[in-house]
Amino acid sequence: MPKTQRNILFVCTGNTCRSAMAEALWRAMDIECWPASSAGVAAWPGQAAEEFAQEAVKPYGGDLSRHRSRDVSSLDEDYYLILTMTTSQAQTVRRLRPKWADKTFVLPQFLGEGGEITDPLGTNQVYYDSLAWRLYRLLARLKEKLGQDYCAKAETGE
Repeated sequence: MPKTQRNILFVCTGNTCRSAMAEALWRAMDIECWPASSAGVAAWPGQAAEEFAQEAVKPYGGDLSRHRSRDVSSLDEDYYLILTMTTSQAQTVRRLRPKWADKTFVLPQFLGEGGEITDPLGTNQVYYDSLAWRLYRLLARLKEKLGQDYCAKAETGE
């Protein structure tokens, strides 16, 4: 029986830093029943991930060497959950994709935290490393929230 999957989309502005990092970190957690991808609300398609972002995810097993940016408006897939980095990005996603409105949330707020994840562009490696640690902690909590129980049921076809 095929595995049931629920796709997650991580969204930021340009899809070269935050959402790309979240995707890489989530993939490194190897949760097959919750596959993830990323996009930006104002991305120039085909851009590589920022060098600092590529380095920041490596200690967690993340790999951004092949990442290429995508814009939300170009996506044809449907997603179970859309997680943005800021409130304005969530609003933009809801405006661009009204059918995603009820499943679009700001990542920290979805997990019961306040605040947003600010854009690291123009900062340094230390800032990106700190961001990777914050994203990793948030994603570990997301993994708990989504539940291993769902993955186990998907594996057995229940």
